[in-house]
Amino acid sequence: MLKDIIKNLPEEPGIYLFKNEEGKIIYIGKAKNLKKRVRSYFQKNTKDIKTELMREKISDINYVVTRNEFEAILLENSYIKQYKPKYNILLKDDKSFPYIEATVKDEYPGIYVTRNTKDKKAIYFGPYIAADAKQMVELIYKIFKIRQCTYDLKKPLKRACIYYDMNLCLAPCIRFVSDNYYLQAFENAYKFLKGNYKSVIEDLKEKMNKYAENQEYEKAAQMRDYIKLLESNAEKQRVVLPEGKFVDVINYLYSENAYYFCVLKIRDGRLINKEIQVFKNVFEHENVLNTFIIQYYSRNVDMPSEIWVPDVEYKNTFTKDFMKKLSIKILFKVREPLIDTAMKNIISKINEEKMLDEKNKKFKQQIFELQRALNLEKTPVLIDGIDISHIGGTNTVGSCVVFKNGIPEKNFYRRYKIKQNIIADDYAAIKEVVQRRYSRIKKENGVFPDLILIDGGIGQVNVAADELKNMELKIEIIGIAKKEELVFMPYKNEPIKLEGDALLLLKRIRDEAHRFALAYQTKLSEKAIKKTVLNYIPFIGEKTRYKIYNEFNDLNELIEAIKNNDKKVSFLTEKQKMSILNSLKEENKK
Repeated sequence: MLKDIIKNLPEEPGIYLFKNEEGKIIYIGKAKNLKKRVRSYFQKNTKDIKTELMREKISDINYVVTRNEFEAILLENSYIKQYKPKYNILLKDDKSFPYIEATVKDEYPGIYVTRNTKDKKAIYFGPYIAADAKQMVELIYKIFKIRQCTYDLKKPLKRACIYYDMNLCLAPCIRFVSDNYYLQAFENAYKFLKGNYKSVIEDLKEKMNKYAENQEYEKAAQMRDYIKLLESNAEKQRVVLPEGKFVDVINYLYSENAYYFCVLKIRDGRLINKEIQVFKNVFEHENVLNTFIIQYYSRNVDMPSEIWVPDVEYKNTFTKDFMKKLSIKILFKVREPLIDTAMKNIISKINEEKMLDEKNKKFKQQIFELQRALNLEKTPVLIDGIDISHIGGTNTVGSCVVFKNGIPEKNFYRRYKIKQNIIADDYAAIKEVVQRRYSRIKKENGVFPDLILIDGGIGQVNVAADELKNMELKIEIIGIAKKEELVFMPYKNEPIKLEGDALLLLKRIRDEAHRFALAYQTKLSEKAIKKTVLNYIPFIGEKTRYKIYNEFNDLNELIEAIKNNDKKVSFLTEKQKMSILNSLKEENKK
């Protein structure tokens, strides 16, 4: 049947679709000549085993004829996104990567972190690693004070939001600044995103000098600080090409059934971002770089002027029509250091994954060893670690850390300020933490752990087990005592002495729960001390104390801000500032 289909295929450009017995599309390809290309898959001298494996699953072949190869490439890309065939290379969903969005067409444009790049009126930069995107916009808000809200500003609002109070926004919402002033600030932020640091720094220096001439020394000092921040950020982004160069450098590698692609983003000569995409469990393909680039740039965000790629054998088959449409030049580079840098990043990523795989294997071994040693019914894939911390019996707090497959899941960590008025009563505190945590999970139909680890002996374990019984929950629970590292099971006075991998896992979870509880307890204690001192300072009322607590991390930071006449203390009167300095000076003498 397949022979007849292949025999009747047209010798024209188009795309071909391989289907399995269930009629599901398993592979989509493009061709200048459909008959020749499809026939090549069924020749005896197939290039690799993977192609042979795919060929064995082909039960039917469909095709779509196009006018030329360029149309075939676009159609192939569209079909791959729609059907997501098993054996095609698929780009990760755009939602996997955060971008920075500049709403340039808005009357009062803003800058945001987003995963949605569908607004054609906006300009997008990225993709970024999430932490890098957040750091970038926070710097923009601090220096340029661009809006980060999404309010409709066609009409002025009655009052500004908290970002203005925190000195992170120019408040165009209440027309606090002129439209021209705000748009100029946005223009500088936009240049900064494009990597044009030099122009932005020059503008800030000009403002600094004007403020200094007008004896507005506080504003001049602020400009100076912003310049330092920008220069520090620029130093982190290496100059790798001459100014004015907007280039994406791409390299790739196939290793252990996975393709690794690295994209180095160079804007105005600076290396501002590195992105590595990994496509696992895929077959090796010809023209894979071609496929990747077409899929990648079809999203049409943050376009460079040039793309630099390694000098590959099949470059003549590269469709330049697609790139021409996007006004992007493709340059094939030989012995290019930046191409080598991209490859080094790929190799580093592969080595990092190998190390992580080794760790995961080690952790899984610890989990199975723990299950065997304690004769647990379920494999303890998900483990909660609970600890209690207090100083002198006061400021009692609880913590719960979560480990999945032996790896900390920090997004699910929880801390508890003990509500009951108890002094040095670990039993009551454990009872409260267990009740609050697992009653909530039960109420929200959440996922319960396979095992609960209590930092303590038989008494603490029994209290926790009793509370679980009261809630009609059946969860395995154990405790580990610190001195001899003995493990206790509920209602069994005879402890278990563990060794090796099982003990290592429990100690790691116990220590992490203790660290997390202690960090929270210390934070509350410091806050209590700070509040106690401020409570007795003349002319400092409750509202002012509240502002101080939220603005400053410690008293030293507050003192320095007052001495430097920082804008952060603008809510304090001169009388209040002197009162704070004098009172804290006296406090330090005690």
